[in-house]
Amino acid sequence: MPRTQLKPRKLVGLVAGAGLVLTTLLGAAPVQAADSASPAVGSTEQQVGAHAEAGVLANSPGISPAAERVRYVSGNNYSCPTGRLCARVWDPTRNTYKVFDLYYCKTYSLSYWGGRGGFYNYQTDGTAAKFYNSRGAVVHTSIARSTANSGWNWDPIWKIKNC
Repeated sequence: MPRTQLKPRKLVGLVAGAGLVLTTLLGAAPVQAADSASPAVGSTEQQVGAHAEAGVLANSPGISPAAERVRYVSGNNYSCPTGRLCARVWDPTRNTYKVFDLYYCKTYSLSYWGGRGGFYNYQTDGTAAKFYNSRGAVVHTSIARSTANSGWNWDPIWKIKNC
């Protein structure tokens, strides 16, 4: 007897059909055909996108390399030790501000920084801290001792060099 070879579309139909039988037995949603280009309805990709749009998923702001100290404060009033640049950003995972004390002279990369915040530049008098955008261009220079304690927008800032 000659052997019949299944065509790819037939095979997809069989797999989808088997998935329907299996999911019916298990009480789950039916399997979508494998040749679909977009994510399946109810797929993890689609759910993550929907939650992100709804603001359900949030990430805590981070910095690399690590700050000398990280702490949480409420409002605009917080201290900044002498010799540091202290940057304050909203942390949606804790519903409060997160403050990063930068002491060591480095270029710090920011992750998940956005919205309003501020900074205190309490480094040695005259020390210039630079704030960079995504292209590496300086968008702000802060000469110690200066502050941006309210209304500062972190959205365009991707890196800080504190010295």
